[in-house]
Amino acid sequence: MEAYITEAVANEEVNTIKVHIYNFPLENQDDRYKGVSEICRTLNWKNRNNVIVYRESTIMAIAEIKDMASYEAKSYEYRAIYGHNNFECGLLEQLIKASLLKAGTHRLDLKQVGYDLQKKQGEKAGEVLVYPALSIHVNIIDNKVHIGFNLTHKFEYTITLQQMIERNEVTKDQLELVDTSNPYSNYTYFFDHLADYGVYDNSPLMNQSIVEYFNQKGQKFKISQLSKSTKVAHVKTRDGKIIVMAAQFLKPVCSYKSMKANEISAVNKVIKLKPLFRMKQTMEDSLNILNSVKYLTFSPEPFLAKNNGYEIKKLEDSTVLFDKPQKWPVYGLKNGRIYKGGEMTVSLFVDETALNESIDKVFVYKYFCILREIARKHGVKIDISNQTRSISGKLNQEFFGNFDWQIKEHEAVFKNTTVLAVLSVPHLELYEPFKKQFGGNWDISSQVISIERLKEFQKMLSSSKELSFNLKDDEAVRRIALSVQNDRNLSYTFYNILLGLYVKSGMQPWVLNKKTNSDCFIGLDVSHEKGRSTAGIINVIGNDGRLIKQSAVGGANAGEKVSDELLKDTLNEVLHKYKVQFDELPKHVTIHRDGFWRENTELISEVLRAKGIQFDIVEVIKSPKRRMAYYDSKDNKMETRQGTYYFRGKEALLCATNPREQIGMALPIKVVQKTSTLSFEQIISDVYALSFMHVHALNKTRLPATTHYADLSSTFYQRGMVAARTTNETHLPFV
Repeated sequence: MEAYITEAVANEEVNTIKVHIYNFPLENQDDRYKGVSEICRTLNWKNRNNVIVYRESTIMAIAEIKDMASYEAKSYEYRAIYGHNNFECGLLEQLIKASLLKAGTHRLDLKQVGYDLQKKQGEKAGEVLVYPALSIHVNIIDNKVHIGFNLTHKFEYTITLQQMIERNEVTKDQLELVDTSNPYSNYTYFFDHLADYGVYDNSPLMNQSIVEYFNQKGQKFKISQLSKSTKVAHVKTRDGKIIVMAAQFLKPVCSYKSMKANEISAVNKVIKLKPLFRMKQTMEDSLNILNSVKYLTFSPEPFLAKNNGYEIKKLEDSTVLFDKPQKWPVYGLKNGRIYKGGEMTVSLFVDETALNESIDKVFVYKYFCILREIARKHGVKIDISNQTRSISGKLNQEFFGNFDWQIKEHEAVFKNTTVLAVLSVPHLELYEPFKKQFGGNWDISSQVISIERLKEFQKMLSSSKELSFNLKDDEAVRRIALSVQNDRNLSYTFYNILLGLYVKSGMQPWVLNKKTNSDCFIGLDVSHEKGRSTAGIINVIGNDGRLIKQSAVGGANAGEKVSDELLKDTLNEVLHKYKVQFDELPKHVTIHRDGFWRENTELISEVLRAKGIQFDIVEVIKSPKRRMAYYDSKDNKMETRQGTYYFRGKEALLCATNPREQIGMALPIKVVQKTSTLSFEQIISDVYALSFMHVHALNKTRLPATTHYADLSSTFYQRGMVAARTTNETHLPFV
């Protein structure tokens, strides 16, 4: 079987690729990011057959620029770039990617959307259109051009803003909208408000109507799509400028986050592609694009892993430790006690609008009692709070219709407990406001489940004629709990709910059975959302994978970089917590950075070396824009292998999961070692081991728990769903 990867390495060395380089004076030295963007845009318009990119004051082109549009360069050179110059390498990467995107739009008749190539025809999944798209990533490594490809998908709602208005659907402020009037653009805006005039009426902002504007532009085909009833929306650009647009040409931006549960289910049926189809389609499309870029050449079989300089190794799966070693967490939950149990008090928050004759409050309590019985077997004692009696009968439609206000007076009811909330499907849309109030404002951990989960339990009881079992009959409770544990699907649901409750109450369901090579791990992330920044997220994990401390720290940072001050404070806090836990300092610390390491390595060295601690810095990149698989020519089948990694030097692509074909294809992660203390084999072994330490759920996750939990923590913190100064440092409120 041959190992393949959706990556190709060009035959040419970077310092032999000649390009045209123009330097221009910068009008504003303080705005180097904007640089000569306007000049580059004009030159691309005037020289459409050329490929032209810019960075700061430099413009680079494949061919000589014939029409300079009255601009005069300060200097011009036609030469190969300097392979050791990071600035020029970065600009050449941009140029090659722009060439590939241009080739894709012409050779494959694809539409460029952002920095990806999208099919023009989508497949309908409910009210969502799903478009296959090819994502491209270019790196220059050791004087060679490496090009990665990934077949992904983009989404678009079928419904327009006009249709939303006609349906009387709520149009939220700051709703992100995409302009669909130009099939070649992908501009997005933020909804501000609806105008009190239509597309045929004069707009004060335009001094004419939208119809008159389209008529002047010779765009009568757009006018034919409008009617007298078409509304006008005032929308904001990303720099805050208000513009006027026809609601017919705007659609809400579609993403997994914006989709409803039924839409996600329909979409997943389209996008979950088998490895053979995904790999072959990616390689065919990619090869067509590569062959049209004439200044680069490739081997006859460019996607063989060995032709890209990769070596291949296989890691052993980690076993986990409950009261005894287990191959998989599910065996531990089914057969014994968790690693570190304890006691917790749970408050039941029951959406009374979801209740009916068959699923009433008594049935909810029965469900909880079975959870509690299974927890008892795990070595966890769960008490139920009786404080929720004071809100019985109040969690009705009126309450949920004004949730943000109504919930505020009930903090005392839930204080010092972990909340298990049972919500109706419509009220799951209140998930974020719910988490903001409980987690962000009250620092109370909560686990939210749908009423549909109870229906699965009800079905099992009905089929076994146990619906009316008596809660005071201990034998009946134990018998039903055992039946739940013996039911494959139902047990997964119960175990996942319990794991959520355990980790949100500070318990440790399992640890690694074999120690890692490093003594201590720090998961570090920087998250940006809607102009806000979370500066650092810490998840410290000992050499058996257990959580020591988690927190999120907010602040303003430049780009994706954690400030030196925060980095130093973080390290000192981590070391202190480790010493409190183990009564000594770690001998070696590994920092797992979610994404690219831009922080101060010298500062890390200064803080740790002073205490006699060695360290390594590792980048964990969750979307390397590459897929990897083995091809079996006998059976004409592509397959992924969990624990396999392709590596070159101190970089590797690791396949940490192996889903069934019906679920889709494994997506690898990229691991890059930035230092040289531990061997790379030890580094990659630790990353893989920590991918078995997502203690909040049974599903195997491809990321190490360090960066995965850091990412979740930062996201919840950004959205106000985790308290700024949480007192629950050993809890995982964000899962």
